Amino acid sequence: MNLFSSAREFARLRELIGILLKYGFDDIVRWLHLEGSVGWLRRWVRQDLPADIRRLPSEARARLALEEMGPTFVKLGQILATRVDLLPAEWISEFEKLQDQAAAVPFSQLKPQLERSLGAKVGACFREIDEKPVGTASMAQVYRAVTHIGQEVVLKIRRPGVEEKIQADLRLLQKLAEIAEAQSAELRRYQPIEIIQEFEASLLRELDFSIEARSADRMRDNLRQLDWLVIPRIYWEWTCDDLNVQEFIRGIPAKNVEAIDAAGLDRKQLARRGARAVWKMMLEDGFFHADPHPGNFLILPGGRIAMLDYGMVGRLTATRRDQLIRLIRGVALQEPDTVTQVLVEWSAGRYVNRDGLVAEVTNLIEQFEGVPMAELDINALLTAIAAILRNYSLRLPSELTLLAKACVTLEGFGRLIDPHFQLMDEAMPLLRKTLANRYSPKVLARAVRSRALDAVERLYHPGTVPGNGNGHGGYSGPPPMQIEELSRLVGRLERASHRQARAVLLAGLFLVSGMMLQLEDGPHVLGMHVLGLLSLLGCTGYWLWMLTQLWWTERGHRD
Repeated sequence: MNLFSSAREFARLRELIGILLKYGFDDIVRWLHLEGSVGWLRRWVRQDLPADIRRLPSEARARLALEEMGPTFVKLGQILATRVDLLPAEWISEFEKLQDQAAAVPFSQLKPQLERSLGAKVGACFREIDEKPVGTASMAQVYRAVTHIGQEVVLKIRRPGVEEKIQADLRLLQKLAEIAEAQSAELRRYQPIEIIQEFEASLLRELDFSIEARSADRMRDNLRQLDWLVIPRIYWEWTCDDLNVQEFIRGIPAKNVEAIDAAGLDRKQLARRGARAVWKMMLEDGFFHADPHPGNFLILPGGRIAMLDYGMVGRLTATRRDQLIRLIRGVALQEPDTVTQVLVEWSAGRYVNRDGLVAEVTNLIEQFEGVPMAELDINALLTAIAAILRNYSLRLPSELTLLAKACVTLEGFGRLIDPHFQLMDEAMPLLRKTLANRYSPKVLARAVRSRALDAVERLYHPGTVPGNGNGHGGYSGPPPMQIEELSRLVGRLERASHRQARAVLLAGLFLVSGMMLQLEDGPHVLGMHVLGLLSLLGCTGYWLWMLTQLWWTERGHRD
């Protein structure tokens, strides 16, 4: 297989192979059949490993190798640290230690690129700029500056040449993923090509600083009702794909607990506020900060919180949020069928042994029996779910792995501020609101209408029904329905909708009757107004009739 499109790409591959050999991963080189590409390099590098490296476990040596390989591979390791469905716990723990560090490039080398991005001389835009970086990473460097009207800002400048290097590394990774998928049935089930494609999309988004800036603006708009939350303002007149100019905020780093106490701030309130903001992003907005660690929060006077760094964000569609709510409800109410159905939906049409899956899910949720929803460990739950999916050669959807990672990080932030912090406590009001909305008459009516339209669509296009003998074998749902079954289903859904509407009407009538009983003018019996009493008796009779009708319907289904 031809791995190289240029001499530079060939040289980069040799560099990466040299690092693998240096840290004792020559078996990977052999497994990928790259010995011929190594040549003299393998003989030069291969020697007894130094004692300090040899005694390290494989996962620690892998972390060191990724850090030496550069920004692309550091980012890959950080993404893999979120994939509880792919890697065991010890590898996840080690990859979480990956540090995105690099020696600072002198400001003089960045200045020409900065002026191209600004479209003007630095002095024309800023009154002063501190040439000593306040932050350095492999992808960017950050500087403090002051505008001509006295506004303090930070400049996040992309390092020269980093985009080209990352693009070359991504091409190599794509080719290596193709080799891995072709060589190993074991790895093929984890779809390495798809993983690298997801990683590429994520990394290219992170390279474009204007996307990060738009994420900040979107979150500010979503969270504007939280008046104690501060998100830095973006200066769009200067921000572009390789430069992010935003408001400089002074505050106490969230990890400086002593300074927070010295300022007389309520730590418990701060922890709850941080959790409330992130849960709102996850459960309501579907667009969340995916790296809420203490370094990304500043504590401001009055118990306000500034949230920084929007390079890593997660997205949850309405469907994913609905699935997550159903999963949590299924665990809390001990409903293995509900949880299993969510996992089948996550299988993306691949074949699933449903009976085996139900058995494993039943064993799992029994571990959470009796645990109040407010005390549910969402990270432990998703980790256990990921382990089950691994057994069935399935992967947790990437959006949910980011959510799991964010929950772990958020819990660490909360426990640092308040040792008694409970992550799910702040989620409960939003969960109750979401559940109430999910089962409201309006949503139920919309669902009935949607399902009825789906049923009609199946009548017109029966060949589009999944699993309808199309030979794909990945569909684990029920067989296609006949017309009579569809008609009965639509009828049952309509009757259920009508019963729901009648129940809401009846509740309103009971409320009005109770108010009429308190009327002072007019005839009274036993201290109660006659009209209110008659209305109450009528509502009670209607309620008994509804119960009888429901009992008769259920009896007919059982028979």
